Amino acid sequence: MAVKMMKMDEMDKRYEAAAETQSSGISTYVQGLFQGFRTARRPFEDMWIECWTNYMGQYQQSTAWKKETEGTANRSRIFIKLTTLKCNTAHAKIVDAMFSGKGEVPFDAIPIDIEEMQIDPEVAKKMAAKIRGNLQDHFREIELDEVIDGAVLECTILGTAVLKGPIVEVRRQLTARPRMVGGMPVSQMDSEINPYEMVENEKVLPVIDHGPLWEYFTDPNAKKSSEAIGEIHFQRLLPAEFKKLAYQGGYNGAAVVEAAKRTTIRDKDDSRYVQLGDDLFMGEQGVKDEKISVVEFWGLVPVAMLKEAGCEEIPESYKDTDDIEAVVVLAADGIVIKACVNPIGRRPFHVCPYKKRPHLIYGMGVAEAMRDSQKMINSAARLLIDNKALSGNGMVAVNLDKINMKRTKDLKVYARKTWYLKGNATPQEAIASVSFTDVTLGLVDLIGMFERFADEETGIPKYAQGDAGSFLNKTASGMSMLMTQANVNLKTVMKNIDDFWIEPIVEAQHAWFMTFGEDNTAKMPLKIKAIGSDSLLAKEMKLESLAKFMQATAAPQDAIFVDRIKAIKIYARNLDMDDVVRTDDEIKQIMDEMSNRSNKEPDMREFVSIDKLWPFLSPSERDQVLLTLGIQPDPNHEPPVMPVKPAAALPAGGSK
Repeated sequence: MAVKMMKMDEMDKRYEAAAETQSSGISTYVQGLFQGFRTARRPFEDMWIECWTNYMGQYQQSTAWKKETEGTANRSRIFIKLTTLKCNTAHAKIVDAMFSGKGEVPFDAIPIDIEEMQIDPEVAKKMAAKIRGNLQDHFREIELDEVIDGAVLECTILGTAVLKGPIVEVRRQLTARPRMVGGMPVSQMDSEINPYEMVENEKVLPVIDHGPLWEYFTDPNAKKSSEAIGEIHFQRLLPAEFKKLAYQGGYNGAAVVEAAKRTTIRDKDDSRYVQLGDDLFMGEQGVKDEKISVVEFWGLVPVAMLKEAGCEEIPESYKDTDDIEAVVVLAADGIVIKACVNPIGRRPFHVCPYKKRPHLIYGMGVAEAMRDSQKMINSAARLLIDNKALSGNGMVAVNLDKINMKRTKDLKVYARKTWYLKGNATPQEAIASVSFTDVTLGLVDLIGMFERFADEETGIPKYAQGDAGSFLNKTASGMSMLMTQANVNLKTVMKNIDDFWIEPIVEAQHAWFMTFGEDNTAKMPLKIKAIGSDSLLAKEMKLESLAKFMQATAAPQDAIFVDRIKAIKIYARNLDMDDVVRTDDEIKQIMDEMSNRSNKEPDMREFVSIDKLWPFLSPSERDQVLLTLGIQPDPNHEPPVMPVKPAAALPAGGSK
């Protein structure tokens, strides 16, 4: 018992020591940056809240046109979900153009440094194709297309979305393997026994995570996220999820255990949690949802602070006054549970704007671009409904001096009601109809005007949404020009996705496999080029253009200017029929066979009819023909005479 008590005392001391780290210099440093990032971000948060409510179609008094009267008692609160339609249209067009229904991430892998590495260009090309295939298989396994799909939707709504990774994740998978007995497959011993058994394996995967924008904090005044002093991922984790950190590398297990005791409930009056989207995304939280706050900081930290926190893996070239890229994780109210030099040398956050703002990290999305139009359309629609309610429902003015209230009982108006009047009062003197002018026609025009404004503000016109009425009186070539113009705006968005997501994520994943991958035959330096923006044009328009081009360049004299094989491959790819086109190796083999055949001397046997020529040959010529045919002439026998058709013509000068 005494030994047990001593161990408990030792653990308590460890927990107390861990708790003291909340007041350390590095904890104060990170919390100060976090507070500064939160304060600087608040103007953007107000916009995000409005954009989100517009997308969800939720009425907000604060965003009404006439706050004093709109949405009050007996007023309409209708919400026209035009923002939802525009955001969903942009999201669908981008995702469809990016993945083309195949789920492949759009990028090319180009070999580099092949001369320095002394690699044959053809071998390098095949290796690059293999590595690209391996990466695509990995992306399918981690469902990267689904991750990007959700991030693109958030980007259209809020104007910015953040992907994080690669993050190492351990996944448990059930796999089948042959059942063995004594080193032999059981299938060879007894056919009635199940030849397979299920085994649980652990697999380490570098994955990409998409968290809410509300959880990401950085200096919004920096031109790029990578140029900021640091980036923060703020989360509130359930205790069971948080305690798993104690078993991960680099974390202080004792500090994790101590922080797990300090769960908190979201304070409804704390704006921090409202900013994180608890009210907007998750609804009300109860006592059962006690969580631990976690601040994960990636950025520059003074070396002296890092040493004070217990980090020992600092390069000797760094002085105490220098700053170094580090990872610091705080939990609960500031307990340091991890402090180390950045193990991957770069930050894992990939921040992509929908439309860039000059010199700012956060971008502008569809919802923000049309927020004023959405406000005016809602207000006009509410006025229309309110006016229809006033003009369409009968109202009366009642003179109570003329009404016998003892017998009439109430003043409600309904069919077959009896009104009892006083004395000689007439119905016209007691009750009069009240009418309101119907002004909704002007409101309909107002709604239409702001719908057109929304088309121009977002670059997503009605015909891009599939509005059939927009195609009336439009020629095919005219619609092609309109669709091409409409895609120009989305092409810039696709270019941002290529630059901020596809290329850095694929490069990071390739670097991970270069370092930790087991297949050494699939390792070589590559340049990653994203090609998502090149696929944005509508397939129909691209196919039409390709067909016209191939028709215009079909003449033999154009062969020196056009790579016909490449044009056919592009055409097949846009038709999703890549599998019907022969591979490069098959095409090369066929071209070589054709080339060899053309260089071979012609065989006269293919062009000369021997039976017609035979009667006119001399004996020696006949022997030569037989030798050419591989037949040895018999010197003791007269060569046979070939029959001549009666109608055969004789050479000029011959006799009958």
